[in-house]
Amino acid sequence: MNYFNTVKNLDELKAEFRKLSLKLHPDTSGFDSQSEFVKMYQIFKELSNTLKFNTGFEADKDFDSEKFYNVVKKFDDLTDINISFVGSFIWITDADVPGAMYKQKDAIKAIKIEGMSNAKWAKKKVSWFFSPEDYKSKSRGKKSLDEIKTTYGSTEFKTKSKKHLAA
Repeated sequence: MNYFNTVKNLDELKAEFRKLSLKLHPDTSGFDSQSEFVKMYQIFKELSNTLKFNTGFEADKDFDSEKFYNVVKKFDDLTDINISFVGSFIWITDADVPGAMYKQKDAIKAIKIEGMSNAKWAKKKVSWFFSPEDYKSKSRGKKSLDEIKTTYGSTEFKTKSKKHLAA
């Protein structure tokens, strides 16, 4: 089965991989999905090696599917969180449960990603973010997170949710 039939470029491939990882990963799928996940991951690696040379962007030629997978895995233990890949930044916000980030702030701060700064809190945006290590801020948060997502493009996914009892 080819999980990436509709994918036309590297960005679409990465977005589809994130969705399929949440759906098929043995730790999050809810069924014995190990072999299906491995097949999907192999196709992802092969296709990414083909597509990374067809983007027109020099930086995409350095794309490493293994490294990308390892970054996505860093967020596995978080729940009720939105993760947004915006340009070269990763933003974390509450999903449907207010306060989910606050309850997991130690876990968020413990995440280490090669080539990225440690998690930082953006007070005005009420979000955590990871930026490239060499990033130097030119402004002090004048744009909203939605404006940043519109400017640089955004791919988002939600982590798994905990069951919450209604009060």
